[in-house]
Amino acid sequence: MQRLLVLGVVVVAVGFALVVAGAVSQGGSSAGGVVFIGPFPIVFGSGPGSGTLAALSLLIGAVMVALMLLWGWRLFADREE
Repeated sequence: MQRLLVLGVVVVAVGFALVVAGAVSQGGSSAGGVVFIGPFPIVFGSGPGSGTLAALSLLIGAVMVALMLLWGWRLFADREE
């Protein structure tokens, strides 16, 4: 569990550094994202490529939710046997 926490912090730090480096080197940036509140997604974005970024983050979020559901069902199925 400790390794997973450290890996998550490292991935977030590297992603933040890449976003900052990209914004500094190109001079402009666009952002987009999705926040899930229960089953309802809130999509936001700004800049020329925000629609694509928001759609991509929505797709990634949906895949992550599906994987977590499948993982949970698998864990409970193993306990019932």
